[in-house]
Amino acid sequence: MKSFTLLLLMTVSTFAVAQETVPQDTTIYLKGRRMVVQERDGKIKVNLYENSNDNTLKNTQVFEGVYLEGRSVERTTTFSLPFDKKKEHRARFDPHYPSFYFGFNRMATAPMRYNARVPQLYTKSWEWGLNLYNTGISISNNNHWGLTSTLGVARVVYKLDNNLGFERVGDATVCIPAPDKIEYSKSWLRYWAFRLPVSVEWQTYVGSRRFFMAAGAEGEWRTGVTSRAKYNGHKHVLSDKLNANPLGVNLLLQAGYGEVGIQARFTLTPLFDKHRAPEIYPASIGIGFYW
Repeated sequence: MKSFTLLLLMTVSTFAVAQETVPQDTTIYLKGRRMVVQERDGKIKVNLYENSNDNTLKNTQVFEGVYLEGRSVERTTTFSLPFDKKKEHRARFDPHYPSFYFGFNRMATAPMRYNARVPQLYTKSWEWGLNLYNTGISISNNNHWGLTSTLGVARVVYKLDNNLGFERVGDATVCIPAPDKIEYSKSWLRYWAFRLPVSVEWQTYVGSRRFFMAAGAEGEWRTGVTSRAKYNGHKHVLSDKLNANPLGVNLLLQAGYGEVGIQARFTLTPLFDKHRAPEIYPASIGIGFYW
């Protein structure tokens, strides 16, 4: 790593001094890696590619740096798949979002609360999610601080208690008991959520693993919001027109060590149109696996 860093610094210095005589693009091979140096509009851009053991993946980019007037911006991009452990690069900033996460949900009464507005079965109200693509930019010289983002999908389920269910009555969404002589064996509200967070992350090595903390805002698109119940041995749709807000904004908090962490998600905007439905703010606390 020291030899590569020295070579990188020498290469950048040479290009900075001799901008007019060096070709615009130069490719250097070093210990199985390919480094491409480009000069555009007074900027020097360095990309490092690493060959993968998987024959379907060639020249995976593991580093990108842009150097201008003594300043540098570094970007790290990683692809995360469940049960696929990514390579550890100790010297770089490495963005953290769980490849897979699982959390327990509450229909909270207000933002930043973890309580229930309506009776719930807490152990059966959950969400699981996947993040397949992580990216980050270091914003400090020591690579401890950075901006990160990902794109993920989640399945969200709330199980209701006390023989209640969400239904559409006229123009309003209400949570009401089952009709007379009907007993719900279970009742639930569920939807899919596509999530795009942007976080500020701090990380450092503790022993042989990274410790990290992150906080940020997360945009969420909800689809397929449906209330269902099971009675008389069959599942029934109570309503799929529940005045749900398709777009929402969440506060996402994360902390972890190595490949395991915890995360909390608090919705800052209501799940339903609060003028035509109960004012509910989804909240979740759970565990994530950072492969």
